[in-house]
Amino acid sequence: MAIMIEQQEKPKNWTLIIGVVIFVILLFVSAYYFFFKNPAVIEELAASTDQKEIETLSQIKPDYVKLVDQLNKYYQKGEQQQIIEPQIGRQNPFLPI
Repeated sequence: MAIMIEQQEKPKNWTLIIGVVIFVILLFVSAYYFFFKNPAVIEELAASTDQKEIETLSQIKPDYVKLVDQLNKYYQKGEQQQIIEPQIGRQNPFLPI
């Protein structure tokens, strides 16, 4: 007569398996939503305020014709102002005070 020894099967942790499956499904659904359904959400989250200000400034279209006309009018009047350079420090810093 042969002796048969069977190992006991370990019980499966169904709550862990279900939790992992729900996590993976949630991960795929959120990735689909962020990357394919509504990608603007990522741009809003990733862009800092400085980047948003730079984007706003880069969209400004200056009117160069108007600027050049104003400069021409200014120089035609002959109202050139002399630039006064401020004096910083002493003429000879090695002289005693």
